Amino acid sequence: MKRITSFLYRLIEPRSKTDDLRRREFIFNIILSALIVLLIFANVATLAESILLGSSYRGLSPLITLVILFAFLSFFYLSRRGYFNLSSYLLIAIFFTLAAFMSYTWGVDLVASLLFYALTIVLTGILLNKRYIFINSLAVGSMLVITAYLQATSRITAERYWTLETWGIAETSAAIIIFFVIATITWLSNREIEKSIFKLRKSEAELKEERDSLEIKVDQRTKELKETQAEKMTQLYRFAEFGRISSGLFHDLINPLNAVSLNLGKTDGTAEETKQCVGNAVRAAKKLEDLVAAVRKQLAREETKALFLLEQEIQHVIEVLAHKAQKANVELRFAPRSDIRMFGDAIKFNQIVLNLVANGIDACMPPTAELVPVSLADRWVQISLVEEPEIIIMIVEDNGVGIPEHHMSKIFEPFFTTKINGQGIGIGLSMAKRIVEKDFGGAIIAKSEAGRGSSFKVSLPMRKQVTEYAA
Repeated sequence: MKRITSFLYRLIEPRSKTDDLRRREFIFNIILSALIVLLIFANVATLAESILLGSSYRGLSPLITLVILFAFLSFFYLSRRGYFNLSSYLLIAIFFTLAAFMSYTWGVDLVASLLFYALTIVLTGILLNKRYIFINSLAVGSMLVITAYLQATSRITAERYWTLETWGIAETSAAIIIFFVIATITWLSNREIEKSIFKLRKSEAELKEERDSLEIKVDQRTKELKETQAEKMTQLYRFAEFGRISSGLFHDLINPLNAVSLNLGKTDGTAEETKQCVGNAVRAAKKLEDLVAAVRKQLAREETKALFLLEQEIQHVIEVLAHKAQKANVELRFAPRSDIRMFGDAIKFNQIVLNLVANGIDACMPPTAELVPVSLADRWVQISLVEEPEIIIMIVEDNGVGIPEHHMSKIFEPFFTTKINGQGIGIGLSMAKRIVEKDFGGAIIAKSEAGRGSSFKVSLPMRKQVTEYAA
């Protein structure tokens, strides 16, 4: 059975290149195959009827049906050889000619001829271009008008004997067959169109899925590139910021070095004085060690997660920025809380504090392009720590020039700055926000009033830190 089915499919399998032509060729091959089978039976029936009725037989000549069968076989052969369009034109022409012949011979109102005309219009719409439907309809109408006129003026005489006879089984069967052929052709056409639409929708869905996947990949890659670029800019910013405060660092390094040198150089005093000098030298050395550790944190690139004291990191930042604050006549205020610990990257937290405090000092220094300077009498930057049940809050506030209201929505964007004369490159707040959200899973909120100062509230969840530490 499979072999027979495979053989039959190979007989009607379309060979055109485009989907539309393949659909039409497939329908054409099925129609032609069915017509050939029907004509074979019709030839046998016509031949038998003509033999039985003899001279009284008035139907189609068996020779005509045989010629039509041969024509259909030729059309099928042409279609399989790649001349599908030519075969379609010839098939429609055969039906049109047959309908015209029947109308001419038996009258313009012959039902069979009208059905054949209708069949040619349907075939034209399915097998040929849609514009040919109207051309064929115009040809059918013209042929009917001409034939009716010639018969009405008695220029041609039609055989009208069939009007006196009632429809028999043969006539009814012929009409039913034509209706069935029209219905089958329409069904085949709709079926193939639906298949094409299904394929188109499936391809569209696959294309959309592929496009969405590509967009996701592009977004991911873009995000990765932005993160890489931001990381590089962050490193450059750390070195640039270190360069800006390096003079103060060297000044702070010299003071403990001088203290160590002076105290160790006093060897002519009493034992008590010598002990005091050594103690002073040790304290100066410890101060130097703490300052070097604070500087090292600012330049470090490695990431290490562990429990750390927030107070210690804030003190390191204050030590690093002490000279800058002193030079700007800005007081750094901090009430230590030695009991607050957090799990995470201490260096990252150090960078958050450094950026916010450094920005606060800058806000208290000479003015931006839009705001007047702060009074020299009282300039301060204050750091506060608050521990709540599931969150740690750090607030860095200043009484500087503040931020204009129309800039508040942009202050965390990379490379945006309100500072002038090259004081800032617009990376600090962007980097601080990225570290708070990405590394600590927290949030940062800014409030400011022009001429009255700014406040940055950093919220860091404790639950996340404890969970990571336990893991």
